[in-house]
Amino acid sequence: MHYALVSDLLTQEAFEERVEQKSASLGGLVDEVTAAMMVVDELGRSHIKIGSIPSARTQVVSFFGRILEIRPPREFTREGEPPGLVASVVLGDPTGTVVMTLWDDRAEAAGELETGSVIEVIAKPRPGKKEVTCLALRESRVTIVETKKPPKSEVMASPLTVRILIISEVREITRRDGTPAFLQEFIIGDASGTARMVTWTPELFADVDEGSCISVTGVQRKEDDGIVEYVVSDSAEIKIIPGEIEVLSKDASEVTEGLNPVVTGVVTSVSDLKTFITKRGTESRVRNIQIRGSAEKSGVNAAVWGDAADMLFLPGDAVQVVNAEAKLNRYGELELSVGRGSAIRMVPVPGKAFFGTGMLIRRPEGLSLDDGTAVWILETDETPVIGTTADVEGISGNGRVEVTGIWPRPADPSSAAARLRPLL
Repeated sequence: MHYALVSDLLTQEAFEERVEQKSASLGGLVDEVTAAMMVVDELGRSHIKIGSIPSARTQVVSFFGRILEIRPPREFTREGEPPGLVASVVLGDPTGTVVMTLWDDRAEAAGELETGSVIEVIAKPRPGKKEVTCLALRESRVTIVETKKPPKSEVMASPLTVRILIISEVREITRRDGTPAFLQEFIIGDASGTARMVTWTPELFADVDEGSCISVTGVQRKEDDGIVEYVVSDSAEIKIIPGEIEVLSKDASEVTEGLNPVVTGVVTSVSDLKTFITKRGTESRVRNIQIRGSAEKSGVNAAVWGDAADMLFLPGDAVQVVNAEAKLNRYGELELSVGRGSAIRMVPVPGKAFFGTGMLIRRPEGLSLDDGTAVWILETDETPVIGTTADVEGISGNGRVEVTGIWPRPADPSSAAARLRPLL
């Protein structure tokens, strides 16, 4: 069984020889199983904790788990082949839970397992998921007393009544059989907090806008490690309801470890954008910002990941961080993580009418207007020629101008010379 963990490193004959040598070197004090585990460990493929499975970088993992739930085998059809069997088992240890899938012959063996017993497993993990496919298993004498609670899932008997806080773009996803599917994600909230909601039928929400209060029937509620998620069925009914639904929020100085609903504050500092390669080999981005709470109170760090990191943040911006988890970072400070299932957005503030004349320049923050004494970041879809002088009209606030008009001026050599004179 243990050879599966190192089959890419040496032949089975070489592995068995090492096991024999290990057993002999210990004077026969350990059995063959223990000797095999020791050899595997020496080759860098030791057992891991269940909580580490989603981030495992190996194609095969081994671990011990206590059986929390056994889902009996069910038959399914394969095109042009005999029917197959599939079963699943929920396993846990103090670090987390995982769903193990068993196919065909192994699915039949699921009936021989007992809830509460501990097994040793060799399995193929699904990257980023709390799921594995069983390759081999055996009963173990290892003791696991406490485990994380297994995930819960139930169809809600009553309608889900919430406020829509964030609506994500519809994403096309390819199923395992090659057919397309369409997924849309939402962040919802009420007086108890916030949560992620998903649907595979985006057209159901065609008439729903951010800020809408809705009532939804046909919703499945899932809970895992205290994190709640809702899945809207294809047959769901959605009604927009009048009135306002208050959503739990807190000041940036009140952030606690774990999931936080809506966190409000003001940006005080912004780091440079950093790119990195993910565990899946794709490129992504991260930016760190500091958010201050209300007057005379402390703030919190926030790590903003992926596309959200491309947003322009300036000191003084009022922001909301929605449905983000806070953990201790390597410096022992609480840090909000804004990634999948969470969001950050600007809080609109009253602006002032703006009219200015200056040179259009490109800065790291974006298109800007420089009048020689001050610089404004321009928010516009227009693409004027960089380096020209222009009149700009719009609404200004915190160093930005929401542009309503740009009018380039004819080239003026004397003006350009005057601007360059202090530099010569």
